[in-house]
Amino acid sequence: MTQPNIVLSEQDLNRLETMLEHQDQLTPTMKHLENELARAEVVAPQDVPANVVSMNAKVLIKIAPATEATEITLVYPHDFRGDKGQVNVLAPVGAAILGLAEGQEIEWPQPDGHIMKVKIEKVLYQPEREGNYL
Repeated sequence: MTQPNIVLSEQDLNRLETMLEHQDQLTPTMKHLENELARAEVVAPQDVPANVVSMNAKVLIKIAPATEATEITLVYPHDFRGDKGQVNVLAPVGAAILGLAEGQEIEWPQPDGHIMKVKIEKVLYQPEREGNYL
């Protein structure tokens, strides 16, 4: 399967690259995330399309074979509290959805060797769309 185009804000890219540089050892998911960062279309925060998953976005996703969408919020590791619906960007599903737009799907390797298929149903909240560029 060809990889879908992804869009990241300069701010998210810089924060994620810095975070990965400070890891003692990269997990397979971190390595996949690095590859995604390298191939992303990078734009200014105010230019992130409103339907794209950015950091701290609240999103409805479907993970095959599920038919029901799940609501998640994509967070940085230091913001992860284990709250219902929070997904760390360093978790496979978190790294997979970053930068995807509504309607896009991606196949993403899991630590157990299986491939996970994730589809973005709807971006419910996106900080950039709301003018929050912090």
